[in-house]
Amino acid sequence: MPIFEYTAVKTNGNKQKGYVDADSVEMAGEKLAAQKLLVTMLEIHKSKGKKHQLSPSLVLNLTRDLAQLLKAGLPLYDSLIAIEEKYQGHKAHFIFLDLCDQVKHGTQLSQALKRYPKSFDSIYIAMVAAGERSAGLAGVFDELASLISRSQKLKKQVTSAMIYPAFIGSFCLIVISVLLFFLVPSMAELFEDRPLHPMTAAVLGLSHWLQEYGVYLLVGILTCLLGILVIWKKPAVYRTRAKLLLHLPIIAELTTQAVMIRFCKTLSRLLDSGVPLLEGLQLARSVMHHPMFEEAILSCESKVMEGKGLAEHLKEQAIIPKSAVRMLAIAEDAGTTAEMLGSIADLNSEELEKNLTRLTAYLQPVVLLVLGVIVGVILLSVLLPLTDVSSFLE
Repeated sequence: MPIFEYTAVKTNGNKQKGYVDADSVEMAGEKLAAQKLLVTMLEIHKSKGKKHQLSPSLVLNLTRDLAQLLKAGLPLYDSLIAIEEKYQGHKAHFIFLDLCDQVKHGTQLSQALKRYPKSFDSIYIAMVAAGERSAGLAGVFDELASLISRSQKLKKQVTSAMIYPAFIGSFCLIVISVLLFFLVPSMAELFEDRPLHPMTAAVLGLSHWLQEYGVYLLVGILTCLLGILVIWKKPAVYRTRAKLLLHLPIIAELTTQAVMIRFCKTLSRLLDSGVPLLEGLQLARSVMHHPMFEEAILSCESKVMEGKGLAEHLKEQAIIPKSAVRMLAIAEDAGTTAEMLGSIADLNSEELEKNLTRLTAYLQPVVLLVLGVIVGVILLSVLLPLTDVSSFLE
């Protein structure tokens, strides 16, 4: 059934754009007329599905809604229809309408989701496909909602931990710029033909140099930043910086914990959904987003294919935390691998939250101290000649 794109005017005079599915233009017009819409444009929507994308929050809302509706006993198609009606007039309405149309014509939901790879990743689709095979879609969507929610929460924690230090750092830069570009130059005439303390002379020289060459410095900094952005995601640079992060004392621990949370939680959900271990490893590896850890898991996949235990080969990877390997080895013997992976993810999540809180608590006074020292040095260098304190320091 084709999908039509329309522009219409509502009874209150407001314009509305959206999509409607119908067998023909005439039937599409009748559907819109029944909604008391005055159609001004109606044509077949020719855009390919891959051009449409759902935001992460919409993906989470869709997943939660499907989980609740399916748990309530509604068939899949009726659940999709209910969600499609909820988002009528939304810019992403086409995706919900297209999913309804695909399922209505016998396409499996997992296959329909593949039309939108920017919204639904391979893990999402694999878990839905596993749920279709086991007739447990309600539980799968519940698991997916939990997985997406935890992933978004982790990103927010990392972002929140860096917001305050970034704000203080920016404020520090602004204060220093005001002092060097405005305050110090305005008082430079007071210090002419007078012997100056070396600290005062250094600050005046720095201020004068910035007045003369500040524009070139700014251009140079922007050029460097642009160059870094260009090469930042190139494979060689990406691998080098990822490897470097694992040698920084605090950052290495945070990085390891974040990677283990994503990997263990995803693999746990996949195994619970009925995905085979080897396929689960391949899918979970893609969410690690760290080449060193991905290589460690990749080296284990061929051995797992031979029927050997996962923990036995993870133990050979120095990058994988030993505590996680020991817990996984015990779970494999007891046949509770999926549950233990979830526990490992939860433990790392708790530790990561504590470490981020501790790091933020340490960064705040350090940044404030640096700001105080720099501003104090500049002000002291200006006040020394005025109070003639320099005579005591010479």
